Amino acid sequence: MTDHKISEDPSRGRLIEIAGTGVRSANCPVFAAHSVAHCCKLRRHDDLRVSFIRPAPEATQTGQFALRFPTLLVLLLLVFSESAQSPSPSQTTASQNETARAEELIKLARAAIGGEEVLGGIRTITATGKYHRFVKYLSVQSPKKVEEKQKALPGKMEFEFAIPDKFRRRVTASRLRGFEYSFAQVVNGAEAWRDPPTRPISSNGDGRVIDVGDVERTAFIHATSAKQGLSYFSIGWLMLPLPGYPLKMSYLGIYQIGAENAHAILASGDSGFRFTLLLDMKTYALMALAISFVEEIQPVVLVEAAGFFNRRFMQETVARARAERNARTKPSQPCEMLIRFSDRRPVNGALLPFRVTTTLNGEVIEEMRMSGFEINRPINPKKFAGPPKPRD
Repeated sequence: MTDHKISEDPSRGRLIEIAGTGVRSANCPVFAAHSVAHCCKLRRHDDLRVSFIRPAPEATQTGQFALRFPTLLVLLLLVFSESAQSPSPSQTTASQNETARAEELIKLARAAIGGEEVLGGIRTITATGKYHRFVKYLSVQSPKKVEEKQKALPGKMEFEFAIPDKFRRRVTASRLRGFEYSFAQVVNGAEAWRDPPTRPISSNGDGRVIDVGDVERTAFIHATSAKQGLSYFSIGWLMLPLPGYPLKMSYLGIYQIGAENAHAILASGDSGFRFTLLLDMKTYALMALAISFVEEIQPVVLVEAAGFFNRRFMQETVARARAERNARTKPSQPCEMLIRFSDRRPVNGALLPFRVTTTLNGEVIEEMRMSGFEINRPINPKKFAGPPKPRD
């Protein structure tokens, strides 16, 4: 079997932040939109991307677009699609073998971090981690003065898992201008939400116009983001998918991550959710999760000018900032995010990761260190009650 490679070079030391539409950044600091210097790709021997995220709104829009076709044409497309994509017996057998191999490796991965007896005895798990997001941005200080700057923005994450089906994460984060914000993501069985919710995202050109569909769509985005974000940590810590958000696992082969080889397993779920688990070849413990997506790269541009009382000066400075943003915006391109789980230490018999490092296209964008884990500490059930009422 031919080995495959994921490029990663966090030692380069450049610290950046993703800047973009803000859809992911509104829900999880790790998924803020980023400025990228280069892109790495996770590929198989057939040159197809093995992990790809299509955002939930896009998945919804695809379904709505299909409904606009005449019924007969839709039926014909479905018939031809099914006949063209019907798997042959050999393809079915190969798929079954890949699924069986993935299940076998997941059992070995759970054995490597404590085994079924230890992991099965975990009823609750609580943890706190402090992190820094590394942000690279453009400071426009006058019509003629522009500087590239970088900051390390502090934050905190608090986790409360009540196994098997209740998961909660509270995120406290900092903005570039110094203001903090906080929100919680909660999954309770098949339900999920953000607390507090954001204002409904308008589908109109005029953001002041909100309809019922916008409220429902925003709630769906929040729920999907909570399920996906908490899935990463549930799998990263315990190799445990969320029962209310099941994932299909399929073995991909052996891949190279940095200087190491790893077993790769593709995980796929609803709303186009796809990522790749990378397991250590020797111990079978999870090393990292790889997430691929396509995004327009927009730089972070801030106006940091002192001439607020000079109207012409400010107009020209803002115009320079707009010009810089337009000139530095890159077209949509494939990107690779890697979430590494390392520094595993024993906690009540389970080996849990005390360090989580996130890279985007080889650049470190977030570093989190866990201050500690507690096993089977009582959790107030009210923390999983909800969801809250939508904001006006």
